[in-house]
Parts: sequence; structure tokens; C-alpha cells
Amino acid sequence: MRFLSALLLLSSLAFAEDFASWEERYQFDCNGPFEHFSPAEVKEREGWRFEHTGGTVKVRRLAPRAGKKPTLGLLAGIKDLEPETQAMLQVFLANFEKADVDAIVIGGDSSSEPDALDQILEYLGKATNRPLLIVAGNMERGAALNYAILKQRKAGATHLLNLDVIRRYDGDGVDVLGLGGYHDKAYLHLAGGCIYKDKDVEALERAAAASDDPVVLLTHGPPRQHGQQALDYVPGADNVGDPQLKELIARAKIPFGIHGHILEAAGRGTDASGKPLPPRKLHPALFVNQGSANPLPWKLNDGSTSYGLAALMTIDGKKASYEIIRGVKPKN
Repeated sequence: MRFLSALLLLSSLAFAEDFASWEERYQFDCNGPFEHFSPAEVKEREGWRFEHTGGTVKVRRLAPRAGKKPTLGLLAGIKDLEPETQAMLQVFLANFEKADVDAIVIGGDSSSEPDALDQILEYLGKATNRPLLIVAGNMERGAALNYAILKQRKAGATHLLNLDVIRRYDGDGVDVLGLGGYHDKAYLHLAGGCIYKDKDVEALERAAAASDDPVVLLTHGPPRQHGQQALDYVPGADNVGDPQLKELIARAKIPFGIHGHILEAAGRGTDASGKPLPPRKLHPALFVNQGSANPLPWKLNDGSTSYGLAALMTIDGKKASYEIIRGVKPKN
């Protein structure tokens, strides 16, 4: 009996770890597992409390605001930190401050260059104290992004949360599930880019089942939809989203999503099928393409030109609304 007790104690000690060890363990993976350790590791920073248990981070304000509906600020496709891009980010971050967002989502394609990744993440970590939820896109190497986030966290920016490693952000009134990378190897920008696997999608289904609030799926690429007004429509290529994500959304009954990859289809929200939905109205199912925050001009499917885009998503019980924030054309 004593031997068995000692064995059980050693076993529990072997599996006990802090979150720094968890991050180190999965730093070369595109997506970590949806597993947990205990007891929780708690950190506080600038008005926020972060409770880490491996595959989930529970985030709360230290001074809760009664009656506030959870709101997310949405960014993607930052790509560089040139002066024009930095000026655009300042505009978007000011909008997020005004909206008092609960977290800022960085939905992939931050940069393909390690030095630029470091600069962008350092800038964001200093520009805001709000939680930053980050996933890889098809532009960056997953391991390079993990390493860049880890460096900033070790330097004190513990509000940078890697949702390729932490699969579930448990917010106050909303749960965000992260999936890093892309489904089609042909669209990776670099060797060593992140292709998510069946097991990574299956982990999301377990995370959705464990969620106690409305679920928002955060991926770089969109699910497969239908029609020319869908989030995944590319002229000349038709609808290019991932059928596996479409099946996951239906199977796990995920009501909301954030998918910023298809730049032509940016600046809009749809239902799960791809039917366009009006902004600033509540919808029982809502999937948003926030587009690229970079100010380089991009022709959109509606005929307009983007000079940088961001968005807000607000969760109101079992419904959600969105608002697109459009950058102004640079003067130079």
C-alpha cells in the first residue's frame, strides 16, 4: 500500500507543471492539445486576471463592469510595422479602447519575417494592456510565431495569449477557441508553415463541449460557404473555405466565428452558409471576415477598395453583432 501511495505521488508530481513549462513543451507545434494541468497558475496584470490550466486560460477583469456585454476587437493581416501600418493600428486600437473591448483578436498573417514578428508583437504588447489572442495564419511559421510570443511573454507581456498553444480563452460571457494555420499546403508562404491536422480540429470539438458561454471559433481561413457574397469567395476560384471547418461548426453547434484570410471577401459578416448579414444588428449565427489591418490597397468583392480593415464583435447572450472599422486612404 505504501509503495502504491508513493507511486501515485510520484505520478502526480511528474504531471505537475507550470504554464511556462507548458509553453516550452509545445513551442514547436502548430497547435497544442486540449489538455489541462492543475492546480491553476494565476497571474495578474494591469487590471486583468489570467488563470492558466494549459489548454484553457480563464480571463477576468479585476474590476468587473456590471451589465457589460463581451466585445472583441478583431485584427488580422498586419504583415509589417511600417509607419503607415503603425498609424493604422493606432486608429484601430483607439477604436477598441473606445469600445472597451474584453480582448483583441489577432487572426493570423502577422508577418512572415521573424524580425517583423518581434517588432509587431512588442508594439502591440506595449500599445494595449487588453488581452491579445493570437493564432498563426498561412504566412508565418507556427514555431516562429510561438517563439516570438514566448519571448514577449518572458519580457513581461503576459497578456499576449497564444491560442495555438492555449486552445480555449474562457472570457466573461464568451469563449474563444483557437486553431492556428491553414488547411491547404499549396497556400503556405514558407516551408515549415502550419497545416492543422484532424486531431487539432477534434480538439476544438472537445473544447466547444467544455465551454460554458457562447463559442466563437477563431481561425485564419474560413469554413466552406456558398455564393459570391460568402467569406470564402475568390473571383475565378469560387468558394475556397475548408469543408472540415464547416462540418465542425455544424457538428459542435458553434454559433460564431472570426476568419480573416480571404482579403477580397473582407469587411462583412454572414451566417454559416455564407448569406450576408447587416452590421450593428443581432444575429443567432454570425461569422466575420475582418480583413487585413495593413493599409496597402486591396480590391474587395463588393467593388470598394480596402486601405486597412478591422472589426468589432459583440456577444449578447445567444446572439452577436458586428461592426466594420475602415481605414482611411493614406495621403501619401
